[in-house]
Amino acid sequence: MSTPFTTSRPGGTLILCFVAAAAALFVALVYWPVSHAQFVWDDIMNFQRSGGLRHGNDWQHLIFRGFNGFVNYFRPLVVALFTLEVRAFQVTPGPMHVISLMVHIVNTLLVGLLAMHLSAGESRSGQHWFVMTLAMLLYGLHPLLVEPVVWIDCQFDLIATLFMLLGLLLNASLKRNFPRMLAVALCFFLAACSKESAAPFPLFIVVFDWLKLPISKSTPKLAQLQSLISRNWPVYVLTLVAGITYLFLRHWALGSLALEAGTDQLPALPRAQQASFLYLRYWRMFFWPMTGMGPLHPIDSIQFFNFSSMSILRDVGAVSMVLIGFILTLRRSFTGGLILVVTFSLLPVLHVLAANVDASLYHERYAMTALAIACAMVPGCLQETPIPANIRDVCSIAALVALAAWIALSIMNIRQTIPLWSSQLKLWEWAYQENPTYVGAKDQLITAYIGAGKNEKATYIINDVIARSENCPMCMLNGASMALKEGKADLAEFYLSKIKNPNELRFNNATYDFYLIDQAEVLILRNRAAEAEPILRQAIAADGSDPEPQFTLAVALALQGKILAAKSAQKSAMSLYVPDGTERARREETFTALLDSLQTTSGKGADVTRN
Repeated sequence: MSTPFTTSRPGGTLILCFVAAAAALFVALVYWPVSHAQFVWDDIMNFQRSGGLRHGNDWQHLIFRGFNGFVNYFRPLVVALFTLEVRAFQVTPGPMHVISLMVHIVNTLLVGLLAMHLSAGESRSGQHWFVMTLAMLLYGLHPLLVEPVVWIDCQFDLIATLFMLLGLLLNASLKRNFPRMLAVALCFFLAACSKESAAPFPLFIVVFDWLKLPISKSTPKLAQLQSLISRNWPVYVLTLVAGITYLFLRHWALGSLALEAGTDQLPALPRAQQASFLYLRYWRMFFWPMTGMGPLHPIDSIQFFNFSSMSILRDVGAVSMVLIGFILTLRRSFTGGLILVVTFSLLPVLHVLAANVDASLYHERYAMTALAIACAMVPGCLQETPIPANIRDVCSIAALVALAAWIALSIMNIRQTIPLWSSQLKLWEWAYQENPTYVGAKDQLITAYIGAGKNEKATYIINDVIARSENCPMCMLNGASMALKEGKADLAEFYLSKIKNPNELRFNNATYDFYLIDQAEVLILRNRAAEAEPILRQAIAADGSDPEPQFTLAVALALQGKILAAKSAQKSAMSLYVPDGTERARREETFTALLDSLQTTSGKGADVTRN
């Protein structure tokens, strides 16, 4: 079969190594500004505020449960990696960003190697260097990946994708069953321990084995299926054992297997509409990621209850694409295999079975694995595309021009987007600009404004949320936090009263702790430190790695005259703050001032919990 990318130039290991190194270096240079990026979004809580990973032995608990405040997180491999990073780099974001970039480069290399194996099998040909370059540049410079490369918390996705790509590559390159089945099963287990999205990996293996089956496509399908099973059953069995082992380990750690149910519990038909919408949206992101990117993608679910000609066309389009992929895969077509593997990869994020756990219906990082495998399969799809000899040269030139233009646009998009993901304030100003009516964007921007010392702007948005009667618990918690800094107990209590259902906060331990701390500080400002003490101990019991409730407890104990206990709590809190950080120094100064004031004037200093 012909392809516009065929070349007669001789290949070889040296050429392939040079091409791979050059492509990897080029991708690294495009993304290098990420090395100067800051912590954003969950990074701030996970690595700066919480001391769980960098202090004592709390990390041993967080590896298995409770990381990031979510009760359904079981990602021990990457949480262990985070622990190593924060301890090695002393909570400095630059080196952690470089780790993310390095993993992205490794993934890019794996995509190129996998493309070479899939498109040309064992034989060496002059087009291998181009196949590798094409796949590496398509994946490594795809703008969809800015979010997972620049946001440190997305190392979950990066590492899971790494092990899935490695497993696919080892399955394609190892010939002996015993080492192949051990390697594939281990990669699956490690990918699953990085993120739950690795669940479809066994299906990827089956599809790839089917496409590369070394018997004629004209052989009866039953005979092909029998050959597939007889050649690969040890790999499939041990991969299944690895999956069961993971499930047992997950159940042991969390007490259950299922994810927490979200609020988006749609009936069957609207959920199917939503799945079709998401499926086609991800495909659109693959082909044209230059617009519509961002940290948040709120979609009103009401539209999925309405059936129109457009929604029916969308449903038919999604179902037709899946059916075409299945039929072409049965014929062992790479194009069909690409469609089917992408479909399998997206299944965990289409919300077909589990409800969405946040208000943003989709995220770019969710498509990383699907994109990686699709890019690895593109050269194989091109190889099986018949091109008449009389237009082959024209097609080659046109394809190269189109590829060059796409890569140029991608580089410009990446360079424009990296700064937006590199700063907490820029990130959420961008999100708010794209979604000015979405309360989730307002929530995050309020937090960013407070962190930047722009309290007036934060207050303006909080008051706007109240005026619109929008449900935003974190907005109110931030409002209460600002009021407490100013010693305004009444205003803080007013903001807390606007939280319509405090029980909703229990879904995230960190958020609920924030609520408890605000409640306790209101009591302290009202000279009711004894009543604040049990609330703070409840917050500490829920998350012993957060220094804030422990410091506030120290204040409450000091105001009750329990000086020795207060000093003990203060010492525990100080050990959880970032070493040599400004926050730690400020808290030490504040506590010392409180003790000095208590020696002279009983009861004074009650307003220093946040000052």
